[in-house]
Amino acid sequence: MSEAGTAGAAPLLIALPTGLTANGITTWAVRLANGLAAKGRRVGLILHATTQKHKPVEFALSDDVRVFDLTSLPPIETLDGDLSAVIPAYARAVEKIGAGIPSPVVFSPNTLGDCYGAAAALTMTMADRVRIVGWGHLFSAYDFTVLSRYEPAIAGFAACSEAIAAELRVRRPGRAAEIAALPYGVPVAESLPKREPVEGRRLRLIYTGRIELDVKRVDALVAMSDALGAAGVEHELLMLGDGPAEAEIDRMIASRPSITRRGAVLTDAVLAALDRADIFVLPSRIEGLSISMLEAMGRGCVPVVAWSPSGAEQAIADGECGVIVDCDAAKTPEAIGSAMAMGVIKAECDCHRMSYAAWQRATERFSVESHVDAAERLIDRVAESPARAWPASKPAAYSGRGGGGSGAVPEDGPRRMRAVLESLAGRRVVIHGVGRHTIELAGVLAEFGGRIVGFADDDRNRHGGTLWNWPIVAPRDAASALDASDCVISSAMNEGAIWERRAVYEMQGVRVHRVYV
Repeated sequence: MSEAGTAGAAPLLIALPTGLTANGITTWAVRLANGLAAKGRRVGLILHATTQKHKPVEFALSDDVRVFDLTSLPPIETLDGDLSAVIPAYARAVEKIGAGIPSPVVFSPNTLGDCYGAAAALTMTMADRVRIVGWGHLFSAYDFTVLSRYEPAIAGFAACSEAIAAELRVRRPGRAAEIAALPYGVPVAESLPKREPVEGRRLRLIYTGRIELDVKRVDALVAMSDALGAAGVEHELLMLGDGPAEAEIDRMIASRPSITRRGAVLTDAVLAALDRADIFVLPSRIEGLSISMLEAMGRGCVPVVAWSPSGAEQAIADGECGVIVDCDAAKTPEAIGSAMAMGVIKAECDCHRMSYAAWQRATERFSVESHVDAAERLIDRVAESPARAWPASKPAAYSGRGGGGSGAVPEDGPRRMRAVLESLAGRRVVIHGVGRHTIELAGVLAEFGGRIVGFADDDRNRHGGTLWNWPIVAPRDAASALDASDCVISSAMNEGAIWERRAVYEMQGVRVHRVYV
């Protein structure tokens, strides 16, 4: 047993807002928990109920990992900030896992603002027993906003990639010394799996992950396969995973015999599929440090990934142990697929050498053992830090009920939105954004229902749906589908990025208005 694993070491409590579902955060949490438990450290998982958009998956969880089952409560993402049942459940978990240990419990809320909100609320009455660690998993405005909002209660920060850690240091310069980069760990093969030479057979491609269009952009993989076929590259593509776009993808691949999709499978089956495949493909527009990518590298499966401001460059030396493809996030699936196909062709030309280099890189940098060791050092450091309490004058919940002052809507948000809509009398207005900011401003929007003609959003999974009986369309269809004359951006954290892309509206003759300029 390690020195850190001796009796009295700080316990770790990890909250999973969607429970044991198929995603990288759950995979990370289970592996870290199992690894810490094996070293004698007390560790627990808080499992929230999932929604229909997430599918539960079986994970091999050690008997030494304590489970706090909150699945009898509604999914936390549906509570609209009413954390009255969650906070006492979190408090009981802290008391149970920390019983008999003088050290504070290190608490890792994850991915969802209200998980952080419930944990922050604990520090108001249990500051001596709890230390919160803020873990940056994704290079996204939402993640950075959540970590910045709860900084007063966060005792230390971890980031899965150097890029995320660097961005956090820019955003919270006063806490720079407390921000550590801890790359994920994955199972790495003891030796490079043997594969048949690629010459004389079909190239074997694989994607493992969520079947989703907005972030993962999996429809680009179908376009990639088409482009490879047009270039004369004989191949097969296996897609492993479930998600909201699975029905659409299944329809697309029904006429494409080179592509097969299977639902989410256990880790051993994923690793076996990676051992057989030559190249792993990942077209995501946003990632942290992709666990699927690292798993592929750990089996000598050459990664071909779309560039994003995350962790790909930390893992892949382009042209040496994989290929990083320049894919503009605003491009069509066909354009992204064509670029990905060129990356596959580049990897195929030197597949054997890149395979060994990818496996070697994973062995040296991304093993489960190295991640667990680094996490232990972080946990002990955070546990020894001074207590931090969330200010009583500020609501702890991230989500709100529309009055402003939540994580999504600033205090003056309702007033600002009302002023913009009042200025658009006689116009036909499309609201850009159907996320939390818009939901919380429902009351304000209802006041101007006569001039609102619908919603637009960048998330292709939402197109064709409705919000409060108004249609949701793609931004490019605002004029043709809704006859909109004006667009109001409904997002505080993403307003700048959406404004930079306003040409999609202006080319239709639609004027764009900011709320928070």
